Amino acid sequence: MRDGFYLSTYIHIDPIAYLYNFHIRHDQNISLWKKQGNKIILVHHWELERITGLKRQYKSFYSIQQAKEFIEILLKQYDLKFDDLAGIIGTPQLDTVSDYSSIEENKELAYHSICHLYSSMLMDTDIFHNENIISLALDGGPDSVVDKSINDKKYYAGSVSRKGKVELFPLCSPGFLWTYLRKKYNLREGTLMALATASKSEIYCEDDELVKVYGIKDLKKAYEFINILDDRVNKIEAKDEGVLFNGFDPDFSEQDNRISMVSKIVQKMSIRILKYNIEHILEKYDLEPSETYVSISGGFGLNCPTNSFLMREYGFKGFLAPPCVNDAGISIGIALYYFNKEIPDMEFALKSSYFGDSDDSFDKILESGAYSQFFKSCQELDENTFVEDIQKEPVVWFDGRAEIGPRALGHRSLIVAPEKESGKDQLNIIKKRQWWRPVAPIILQEDMEEWFEGNYYSPFMLHTLYVREDQINLVPSICHLDNSARIQSLLYDDNPALYRLITAYKRQTGIPIICNTSLNDVGEPIINTIKECLNFALRKGIKVIYINQRRVELQNHDKYIKTCPEERSYSMNLFTEQEIEELKRKVNPFNLEEKALINIFNRPDLGESIDLTNKADANRLKLFTRIAEGRMGKIPVPGLDTKRGE
Repeated sequence: MRDGFYLSTYIHIDPIAYLYNFHIRHDQNISLWKKQGNKIILVHHWELERITGLKRQYKSFYSIQQAKEFIEILLKQYDLKFDDLAGIIGTPQLDTVSDYSSIEENKELAYHSICHLYSSMLMDTDIFHNENIISLALDGGPDSVVDKSINDKKYYAGSVSRKGKVELFPLCSPGFLWTYLRKKYNLREGTLMALATASKSEIYCEDDELVKVYGIKDLKKAYEFINILDDRVNKIEAKDEGVLFNGFDPDFSEQDNRISMVSKIVQKMSIRILKYNIEHILEKYDLEPSETYVSISGGFGLNCPTNSFLMREYGFKGFLAPPCVNDAGISIGIALYYFNKEIPDMEFALKSSYFGDSDDSFDKILESGAYSQFFKSCQELDENTFVEDIQKEPVVWFDGRAEIGPRALGHRSLIVAPEKESGKDQLNIIKKRQWWRPVAPIILQEDMEEWFEGNYYSPFMLHTLYVREDQINLVPSICHLDNSARIQSLLYDDNPALYRLITAYKRQTGIPIICNTSLNDVGEPIINTIKECLNFALRKGIKVIYINQRRVELQNHDKYIKTCPEERSYSMNLFTEQEIEELKRKVNPFNLEEKALINIFNRPDLGESIDLTNKADANRLKLFTRIAEGRMGKIPVPGLDTKRGE
């Protein structure tokens, strides 16, 4: 394997998927790497939603040409072209390497899940080569872009690694419980998880039988479980208080209380599933938790209460998970699996989350005069002034390279002081969120034990801990309704500038914490550029913003005429609506329904043999769809669901 730059891509290219807006791969992302001997360096990680503005970036590329033109834009900042790359992996139409996946080595487990596993397990090869690690990839369903036989495989991968020697095996995952819950209530998983702890309403019931989902054949169990829970909760009436449940929480609507009750049960079931997996692994492999790291990956890894439960319940030696623990980090796992396959003694460490885009255009913006009427003053960062600013009202903080993953980790943030509950209210109003949505604390790591029940490093905001009872009244803005908080703990080397500012805040107030939430509007990806940042602040009436550690005071907000977020730097829209309809008629001349077309992707073995312009093939696809619907009934399965509920 030669030295040089490598590109790992988790994107999808297909004209049918593009035209019909089928969601084949979501949270699409691309990673640029540099190999020097056995040393592997992550140079840049692009989450496409930040560039296109399409939240979670489900949309496929129309053609190889479009995908290449997009990637060339990304590579330009490094003076690279496709021919300069030593290898490209992850998306078949772009690949220049053929043996990078796990398909030949492992016939039992989905490649998608193995990539998740390696994104976490190999995030620090010093730990990987010298310690024991239990790794769990806990996701919804895998994609079939590289792995064409996912429906014959187990969806979820687990492993035990003993000083770099890895043994893989299948797991059961709670992922599809949350998928079906999202579809049932049309609320994102994170909102459901937050609502579970926000409302106090809780149904009285015995534990249900454990729902074990290993693959497509088990999806019916998850689907029926969610429907049974929904039916059970919807039968409850106010008169049943004290008998069937503890009553409706008056701070929430009846519907939100019901959703909260169902979500609580799903969360309990999720933890039971995790315990089942962990205890089976500990017993089978005779591992001592205090001498073993736990590694979590996949979208369920964003479930902070479960991550904290595992650390608290078992006392693992440490916790491994990247900031982009969901599918937004799959291209990292694609690469790390390949590098480890080719270089068993590879050296790599993901110590930071700041591998996204930077923007140094502020001086040019000043010189252009385009925003001059909105700038009142501009000065260098002063710690004391920063403290005064956040005590008055929320400020925008835009600094350096963007963090990767779905959470703001101190480079694209809205920040306010934690002492007043109104701070949280202000942030939720700015972001147009429900009043009960939590915001997160950033705390100096050395002060964790004094402020929270639990003291371990949480650099990527993947843990929920309870605020100590004697401190709750001092920091109401960071407290969820149950007095927990989703924390980011900070060492100096993680983010020196923010560390110094929190230290200054601690000097003046005695509190080593600031209140933080992501810099984005409702339905919008996290802000990526300075112009997007200015647009946000001026639309929202925010007076002070910090751009690359310079304090900018804004004015004349009422004269800013834009009412929508700034357009992102790249548009996925290539055609007019009329052109799209014309292209649909060309690729689908027999006007097959979407539920038939999606099976080209849901069953790639079938799709590769289908020519939609051939009438016999079109009829064959119709027949297959009717048979598949008869077998699965109304149960949504990967691929048969063309659009994801939000």
